[in-house]
Parts: sequence; C-alpha cells; structure tokens
Amino acid sequence: MNDLEEYHDQVIEQKVVSFETAPEPGGESTTALIKGVLRRWYIVLLTFFIMCAVGLPAIWLLIKPLYNVTGAIRVAPTSPNILTGRADTAEISTYDIFVNTQAGMISSSRVVQRVADDLTDRNLSFFEAETPGFVTKLERALKQPETKPEPADKLKQAIRGGVITVAPAKDSELIDITMRGTEPGEAKQIVDAFIRNYMAVEVSASAEDRDQELALLEDERKMLVEKLQSQRQAIRQLAQEYGTANLNSRQDMMLRRVATLLSELTRVEAQNIGLEAQVKSLEQTMEQATAAAGLLSTPEVFLKMRQEYINRDLTVRVPMENIALLDQELVVAQQALTSANPELEHKAKVLEALMARLEERKEEASKEFDDLMSKTSNEELASVRANLEQGIVSRNHFQEMLAKEDAEAIELGRKQLAIQDLQDEWELTRDMYDIVQRRLQEAGVERRSPARISVAYGADVAYIQDRRVKYSAALVFGALACGMMLAYLRDKTDQSLRTPGDVVKRTGIRIIGTTIGSHAIKPALLPKQIAGDYQTIRTNLGLLDGEGVPKKLVVTSAGMREGKTTFAINLATSMSASGKKVLLIDGDLRKPEVAQLLNLPEGSSRLQAVLAGRKFDRAVYSMTSTGLDILAANSHNKADAYELLASPDALRHINTISQKYDHVIIDTPPMLAFPDALIWAKVGDAVILTSFAGRTTTSDLREAKERLTQINVKVLGTVLNNVRVEQSFCRRTYNYYAQSDQSGKKTKRANTELLLPT
Repeated sequence: MNDLEEYHDQVIEQKVVSFETAPEPGGESTTALIKGVLRRWYIVLLTFFIMCAVGLPAIWLLIKPLYNVTGAIRVAPTSPNILTGRADTAEISTYDIFVNTQAGMISSSRVVQRVADDLTDRNLSFFEAETPGFVTKLERALKQPETKPEPADKLKQAIRGGVITVAPAKDSELIDITMRGTEPGEAKQIVDAFIRNYMAVEVSASAEDRDQELALLEDERKMLVEKLQSQRQAIRQLAQEYGTANLNSRQDMMLRRVATLLSELTRVEAQNIGLEAQVKSLEQTMEQATAAAGLLSTPEVFLKMRQEYINRDLTVRVPMENIALLDQELVVAQQALTSANPELEHKAKVLEALMARLEERKEEASKEFDDLMSKTSNEELASVRANLEQGIVSRNHFQEMLAKEDAEAIELGRKQLAIQDLQDEWELTRDMYDIVQRRLQEAGVERRSPARISVAYGADVAYIQDRRVKYSAALVFGALACGMMLAYLRDKTDQSLRTPGDVVKRTGIRIIGTTIGSHAIKPALLPKQIAGDYQTIRTNLGLLDGEGVPKKLVVTSAGMREGKTTFAINLATSMSASGKKVLLIDGDLRKPEVAQLLNLPEGSSRLQAVLAGRKFDRAVYSMTSTGLDILAANSHNKADAYELLASPDALRHINTISQKYDHVIIDTPPMLAFPDALIWAKVGDAVILTSFAGRTTTSDLREAKERLTQINVKVLGTVLNNVRVEQSFCRRTYNYYAQSDQSGKKTKRANTELLLPT
C-alpha cells in the first residue's frame, strides 16, 4: 500500500458532489441526441453498411435508365393559296383548335389500332404480359384461362398512364409524340409507328375529302348549267312576242297614250258637267220666270230671285266658302302673331283680293240673271240638251278606249316584270356558276400543292433520365439516417447509467464520487488515479451534511457485478492508509469474495462464527501492510444466511465490535437479489449504493433506493464505477501524472495489493 501512503495527504479535488436535481424530463436536447448516437456508433456503421451493401447493387441492377424518345409532326399555320399567294386568315384564327384536334387524332382509337396492327409481328417486349401478380396467380391456381391484353389496349393504357404522350410543343408548329421506357429501340419503333400510321390516315382522309369536294363541285356546276339554260329559254319565250326582251320603250309609249285618253276623258266629263249644270239652270230659270211673270209683280220678289240665282252659282258659292275659311285663319293668326308680322299682312291682302273678286263675280252673275230673264227660251234649252247628249256619247267612247289601253299597258308591265325577274335570276345563277368554276380550278391546283401536315423528324432519344444516382444518394443518406435513428432509439431504450449526469437526472441520487475504468487510462497511471479517486470519495464523505464519515458504512448495489466489493475493499484500504482504524466486514454470506480477492489464508473467514457468539479476536484478520482488519465470511451455511443475520444477537455483536474501530465498512449482497442487504442497512449508520457505468440501469437503482428509503435508512448517495477520464471527478489527477510521464520524471510503480475495479 505504498502508493496510498505516498498520496494519502494529497487531496486531488476536494469537492463535495451534492446533486439534488430532479430526475430528467421526458424530452431530450440536441446534445443528448448527438451523444446517444455517438455512444451507439457501431449501430450506425453496421446499419449503414448493411443497407448500402443490399440496396446499392439492387438499385444498379434492378432499376434501368428511362429513355425519352420523341418524334414530331409539323402543322403549318396556313396553307397558302397558289393562285393568290395569300394565306387564309380564317385558318390562322383557328390554328390552335386545329393543332389540338390533330393531336387528339394521333392518339385516337383509329390510329392506335393501326399502330397495334403494324407492331404485332415485331415481338416487342412492350406488348408482353406483365409479371403475374397475386390475382393472376390465383386465377392460374383456379385453372381459369389467362387473358392476354390486346396490343391496342396496351397502347391505350400507356397513353392514359402518361408513358406515351402526344401534345403540341409550346411556341412552335410541332406536335411532339414522346414515349418513356427502358428500351430505346422499342420506343423508337412505337413512336415511328404512330407517326407513320397517323400520316397514312391523314393523307388518305385529306385525299378523300378533296375528291369528295371535287365531286360535289362538279355536280353543282352541272346543275347550274342546266338552270342557266332553262332560265335563258324562259326569257326567250317571253320576249319572242315583241321581238326584244327590253319592253321599256313600248311600255312608255302605251303609258303616254293612256295618259292622253285619260286627259280627253277628263275634259269631256268636265264639259258634260257644265252642260248639265246649264240645263238645270235653264230649267229653273224658265220655271222661275214663268212664276215671276204670273205671280210675282213686286220688285222685292224679283230681287230675291236674283239673289237666289247668284247664290246657286258655283263660281260664287266656292269663293264665299274660301273667304270664310281664310277669314277664320286670319282671326287665328291675329291671335298667334304680332300685328307687324308679314304673314298676317299677306293673309289680310289675300282676303281683300278674294272679297273683291267675289263682288265682281256677284255682279257678273247678276247680269247673267238679267240676261237670262230676258233671253231664255226653249230653243236654247234644247240646244244645250243636245250638246249634253253628244258629250255623254263621247265620254263613253273615251272610257272604253281607256279601259282597253290600260289593260294592255298593265299586261305589258307584268311581262316586263317577269322578264326582269328571270334576267335577275339568270345573273345570280351565272355568278354562282363562276364561283363554282373558280373553286373547281383552285381545288384542282390544291391537289398538287404541298401538304399542310408533314413529318418534322423521326423518333430519336431526346434525353436519358437515370434515377440510379439519385436513388443511390438517397439510399446512402437514408441508411445513415436509419442508422442514427436506430442508434438513438437503442440509446433511448437503454436504461443503463453511463455518466454522473445520467445518475442525477434519471434517479435523483447524488454522486459521492467516481472511479475510473482500467480501459480508459494507461496501466502505469492507474494506481495513482485510483488513489486520487478514493481520496476524493473519502473527502466528500467527510464533508457530506457536515457530520463526517459515518462510523458504520454499508456498501451495497442494486445488482450483481457493479463493483461494490471492489469499492468496499478500496475504500476501507484508503481509510486505513490515512491512519484510521478500519474494519472491513464481508457481509455477503451467500457468495463471499473478500477473502479470495485479498488472498487471505485458509481459516481466516469466520464472520458466521462471530455472529453466532464466538470471540471476535480469534476471527478477525489484520493486514500488516495497511493496518486494515478484515472480518471475512465463508461459503458455509448459505441456506441459513438470512436467519443468522436476522437474529438479535447478530446486531448486538456488530455494535459491540464497532466500538473498537473508527470506521466499519460492510460489504453486502446485491440489494435486489437478497433481503440480506436490508438487514445490514439497518445495522449501519448510512448506505452507499455503488453503480457501474453502462451496466446499472435506472430502474434498478431507483428501486434499490426506494427499498432503503422505505425502511428509513440513510442513503448517502452513489459511487459510479468504470467511468471515462473526461467523466471522472479526478480527471486532473490523470492529466497531472500524464504530463509527469511525458516530461521524463520517474514514477513509482504500483507495488501494492490495491484492487482495481473489474
């Protein structure tokens, strides 16, 4: 124990660790995630290699590049007229509709069926049946006949699924026919077959349409020729009677003659009206004259007769009526117009002129009455009647002639209208004939003009879509992500405690100290590091709660192989080396290991005898090198271990023995394995729970603490064994001695019986 003697006065890090924080919450920080993945790096690496080893060859062997094969049909915006050299504006305005229609024609059932018939005998793998799935296998198992898809159905399915696409190219005159597939040769054949069969359908359809149009135009031309001939014959028949088709001059002559007859008839009728009036006037005058001669001898009667004669005269009566109307208009005008208005003055002058004229006519009628009264005779009346009869005969004659001439003029007008209508119809028919004849000539020329639809270029590979690189990169990253996820989940589900922080966060038990693992330090530096670890633990125990190191200290663990026995031996050795009188008791009666680890001589393991009442001085073994007293147990009477510890005498004997020592360290069985540890815990003043980094689990340590708490045992905390240098409470010790070794200073080799953690 020279190493302990050399370093027992040197406290490497006198720090009391008293973590009273609550257990860790459910969430994990990013740092914890990274640490968890790094702790399980082998899972990440293994998952990465397995997924890449399986996935990468599968990707490069099973996934083939996709070839996009494209061919194109050119559709000109217009088909220029060869005769005029101008494009049809109607075709330009409907170009988009025409192109979309042709694109639909390319993928129509008619073209698809022709393509399928064209490619049937070429043994293309595209038309082979797909790998049978579950339904197909079931049909085969039931011995149902297999249905091989028709080539046309395969093509239609490819069009619906987007494997074969037909669409107008943007901002161009092309209709692209594209096929995606892993076999570029077959794709070229299929695209070329679409182009070839569509052109065959389009050319034949165009030729049929033009032939049909020519036939219709020729039939229309013949019909128009016949119609022109019949119309010309009808015009000739109507015009044959007069020797000409233009009857305007003859019709004008007849109309003038009718007008002359009408004028003469009017004159004769007017003359007859005058004679009739004269006859009536003479008759009345003679009657009045006779009456006046016999009955009327007074001047008043004569004047009255004169006045009546004047009033009956039409040349007097009409002006009187006109004067009355004009007088009314003048009164109305005087109400509406000003006195200085010229129109008012004009009407007044006209009224005066008419009144003057009326007076003159009255005087003339008065003179005529006087003359009539003096000259009237029967001869004059007879003469007037004869003239009237002659006028009536003339009127009848003129009426007959006028009726005849008028009927002839109307008939001639009707014939002229009929001839004009026929001529108009003939002109319209002639215009239509010219249009049809011109269209026939244009259609004949168009048959020799270049086609509006043509093949732009044949099928060729446009570009290759190789997804294997992307899939490989995705697999690499996915494998790495899966490995990290598995590592994180494995670390998350792992309840083992690895660092002092894990212990505090997950269990809430404070850390008294740590011991470094032998794998984490150079063998030459291990004894000095161990000495520093236990000096720190011893210091912390002395400073905890300000009560010093408990006299009877029980060391236990939750499970097996967690370093409790090694810790108890080393702690007792460290305390003894510091000058304290220490007794180490091997309280594990079921599997005692202290005597074996310290190489005690045979017969020195007598704890059971002491508990049974024998003298302590004969049972204890003293190590002269360290001054440590050991009360070891043997492997006898394992079945009676609990009864032996539970007896009242056992507790009394231990209390008696402890009076002789400064400190008693008791090593016990695992807490969760046997109830012996609970009895020893009641014997001691306090308990230290040891834990092993990477082995002790959270649940076990919590349960061990809860059992001790339930029996009101004071738990000082836990010591975490087998930690790394960077997690040790005495990491400076390692750095100190590592620098000393590098500087060439001599170090004292470990030549001690100090046990190392296992």
